Amino acid sequence: MWSVTMQLMKRNLTMLIPAGIAILVGSMFISCTFLFSNTLNYSLRKQISANFGEANYGVTPKTPSDSDNAALSTVSDFRLQELKNLNGVEGVRTDVSTPMEISAKLGGEGIRHTSTIAIAAAEPSSMLPLQLTSGVWPKASGQVAIADSVAKQLNLSVGSTVSVSTAAETSMYGTSGSLAGMKVVGITHDGAGAFSYYRGACVLSESDIAAVQGVSTGFNDLYTSEVFLTIHPTAGATESQVVDHVKSVLPQGFAVQSKQTLQDQQIKQLSSGGTNVITTFVLVFGILAMFVASLVIGNTFQVMVAQRRRTLALLRTIGAKKGQLYRSVVLESLILGFAGSVIGVACAMGLMAILAVAGTTLGNVSFALIPSWQVIVIPIVFALIATTAASISSARMATKVTPLEALQPIEASENKRSGKARAIFGILLLLAGLALSCLAIYRTYASTHGSHMSDTNSETLVLIAIVGVIFCFVSMLVMSRMWIPAMLKAVGVLISHIGAASTLASANIQKNHRRVAATGSALLIGVTLVSCLGIGAASAKATMGTVLDSHYSVDIQAVGQSLDASALHKVERVEGVGRAELVSSATATITSGEYKGTSIDIYGVNTGNIADVMHGMINSQDLDSGKLVLSSTSAKSDAALKKQHSLPISSGSSDSKDIPVTIGTYRGIDSMNGLYGIVSQSTFDSMELTHVSNQIWVKSNGIASTANLVDNVKNALSSYASVNVIGSIAERALWEQMVNAVLMILVALLAVAVVIALIGVTNTLSLSVIERQKESATLRAIGMTKAQLRRSLAVEAILISLGSGVSGIVAGTLFGWLGSYVVFAPFGKVAFPFDWRMACTIVIIALAAALLASIIPARRATKVSPVSALAEA
Repeated sequence: MWSVTMQLMKRNLTMLIPAGIAILVGSMFISCTFLFSNTLNYSLRKQISANFGEANYGVTPKTPSDSDNAALSTVSDFRLQELKNLNGVEGVRTDVSTPMEISAKLGGEGIRHTSTIAIAAAEPSSMLPLQLTSGVWPKASGQVAIADSVAKQLNLSVGSTVSVSTAAETSMYGTSGSLAGMKVVGITHDGAGAFSYYRGACVLSESDIAAVQGVSTGFNDLYTSEVFLTIHPTAGATESQVVDHVKSVLPQGFAVQSKQTLQDQQIKQLSSGGTNVITTFVLVFGILAMFVASLVIGNTFQVMVAQRRRTLALLRTIGAKKGQLYRSVVLESLILGFAGSVIGVACAMGLMAILAVAGTTLGNVSFALIPSWQVIVIPIVFALIATTAASISSARMATKVTPLEALQPIEASENKRSGKARAIFGILLLLAGLALSCLAIYRTYASTHGSHMSDTNSETLVLIAIVGVIFCFVSMLVMSRMWIPAMLKAVGVLISHIGAASTLASANIQKNHRRVAATGSALLIGVTLVSCLGIGAASAKATMGTVLDSHYSVDIQAVGQSLDASALHKVERVEGVGRAELVSSATATITSGEYKGTSIDIYGVNTGNIADVMHGMINSQDLDSGKLVLSSTSAKSDAALKKQHSLPISSGSSDSKDIPVTIGTYRGIDSMNGLYGIVSQSTFDSMELTHVSNQIWVKSNGIASTANLVDNVKNALSSYASVNVIGSIAERALWEQMVNAVLMILVALLAVAVVIALIGVTNTLSLSVIERQKESATLRAIGMTKAQLRRSLAVEAILISLGSGVSGIVAGTLFGWLGSYVVFAPFGKVAFPFDWRMACTIVIIALAAALLASIIPARRATKVSPVSALAEA
C-alpha cells in the first residue's frame, strides 16, 4: 500500500498543500517557543555571568536563612586585605552599590539631572561587570566613570565635570551626601545587562562611594553581602586548597561557590519561578494553533476520502482489506504531518538564526540560535498526533462502505445517531457551563456585598468562572455542525435576492455542514479568544481607572525639594494640563492623645485656587478659619478621627500646637503617611513646620492620554533634581502600560491561530471548487460569467468568515465581561465596555482575509473550460 498511498498523495497534492501550510505554521510556532526558551535561559545565564566580571568564584550566604544576617554585614567583616594576600587569589571585588543622581550644567539649558546607580572600583579592573568604551577607570577620589546612557542623556564626554548626590530617602543608611566637581575619566557600557534597570552603571572610587552616601566612617563600614574572587592556584596547590583558605577568612554564614555553581542555582530558581512558566504559557498557544490546524486537516481528508470512494472501492474489489485502506489514510496523514513539521522546524531555526545575526533584542533578551532536542522532536510529535487524530474519522469512513456503495455517486453523510449524541453532549456541556458561570457571578456578588457567602476566596471564584467559560466554549464547538450552518443559511436567505452569485454562494454553503462547521470553528476559536482578551483589557483599564479616581483627589503630584514657581510655570504650559498649583508640604508628629507619636503629612494650599486642581469639595471657610481638613478616606478607615476636634501637632524643634480638625469631602492624596490633611498657606506658615518642601498638584484637562500627560510633566521638570511624579493618573498610566504590553503579547500569539484558520477558509473554498468542477462548468455553459463565478466564491468566503467572526466577537465579549466581573468586582464598580474599534478591526480583517482567501480557488474554478470540465475523467 506504500506505492498506492504515494500515488494518491501525488494525485491530490493541490488539496494537501493548504493543510501542509497549516501544519507548517503550527509546528514552526511550537519550535519557536522552545527556541525562545533556550534564548531566555542563555540571556539569563549571560546576565548572571556579567555580574562576575572575570571572577570565577563568589562568596554568598550559605542558606536563605542566613540572608537576613548577611544584609547587615559590612565590607570590614570580609577582611578583604587578608583575602587579597592569600596565595592563589588574584583579584577581589566586593559588591557595593548605591542609587545616585548625576547633575551637569548644559550651556544655556541650565543644570540637568538624571538618576543612575554607582558601584565601587575594583583592582584589577577586569573584575568589574562593565566594559570601558573610552577613557580610564577611576584611580583616585574626585574621578568618576559614567554609563554611556548618562553620557548620551546629559551630553557628557571624558573630561566633563559633574556633581553626584544621594538622597536620604534612597540610601540604606538613611543619610545623604553629595560631591561636586567630579571629573569624568571614563565611559562604561553594560553589554550583558547586569544593570539594565538603570540602563548601565557608573564607577566611583571606594572613598567616594562612601562619601556620596553620607557615611563618614569610610568604605569599610558600607553594607555588602557578596564578594567576587578570581582564583588561580599557584604551583603545587589545588583550587580546592585555595578555596579552603578563603573559607577560613570569611565571616560565619557565608560560603564560597564557583561561578558555574552559582549560575546553575540562580538559573534553577529563575526557571522554577518564571522561565518554565513562560515556556509553558506560550506552548499552550502553540498547542491551540496545532488544534486549529487539525480542523483544517480534518476537512481536507474528509473531502479527499469522499472523492476517492470509487478508487477505494476498486482497491477493495482487487483484494485490498479494510485495514489496509485504513492504514493508507493514516499513513498519508503521517507523511503530511512529518513533512510539514520538518519544514516548520527548519523555518523556525532559520528565523532565530536571522534574529541572532541581526543582533535583535527584546528587553534584556538577546536572541541566539541554541538548538535542543525539544526544538526538533516536540513540534514533529505534536504535528504527527494532530494529523493522525484529524485523519482517523476519514480513515474509518473509508472502511465503512461496501465496494458497491462506493461505486455509486453518493455523498458522505454523518450518522444520525452520532449527530444526536453530539447534540445531547453539547447541550449538557452548555447547561453545566451556564450553571458554573451563574454560580461564579452570584458568589462574586455575595462576596462583594457582604453576604453570608462572602468567605469564598477570589481564586476559587475565578477558577469556577474559567471552567464555566471552557464548558460553554467547548459546547459551541461540539454543536458547531448545527448552529453554524443554520446561522449562515439564515444570512444566506437575506442576501440570496441580491443576485445569482449570492444565491449560488448561499446554496453551496449548505452542501457540506461538516466542512463549513469545521472551518467556522477554526476561525471562531481565534476570534473569540482575541475578543475575550481585548474586552478583558478594556474592562481592566476602565475599572482600575475608576478605582484609582475614587481613591485620589489629585490627578498628578510632582514631588521634589527643588520645585518652585518657575517649575509651576513650566508645568502649566504642558499639553494636557488643565490647572496646576504649587503646594507646600511637611511631615509633623502628633504629640499627645490617642494618636500620640503618629506621623501626619500636612499640605499648605492657596485657598482660592485649590478647588481647581482637586476632585472633591473643600470648604474654603474651614481653611480660612485655620482648620486642618482631613480626608474622608482617612475618616472611613478610622472612625475615631470623626470625634477629634483638634490635634496637638509638632514638627522638629517647634512647640506643639493644637490645630482644629474637620473632615473634608475630598477622597485622598498620594502621601508618605496614612494620615494627612490640608490647611491654608497662612496656617501652614504659622505652624513653623521644619523640612518643608514643595509639590505641584496637577489637574488633567482630559484631552491628552494618561501616559502622554505623565511623560510630558516629567520632561517639563527634567531640569529639577530628585523630582518624582505620582498620583492617580501616574498609577493609571503604569497600569495601562502593563495591560497593553500583556495584551499585545497575547494577541500576537493568538494571531497564529487566526492565520491558520484563514488558511482553512482558503482550503475549504479550494476543496469546494475541486468537488464542483462539473457543476461550475455547467453553470458556465448556461451563461454564468467568470466574474459571477468569482463573486459567488468571494461571497461564500465572506459569509463563513464574517459569520464566524461576528459569533466570536459576541462570545468573546460575553466571556470577557464574565471574567472581568469575577476578577475586578472586589476592587470596585466593574466597567463593561464594548470595544467597537477592536470589533470593527476584526470584521475588516475577516472581510479582507475572506476576499484574499477566495482569489486562488476562484482562479482554479474559472481556469478550466466548460467543455473539458464536463468530460468524463
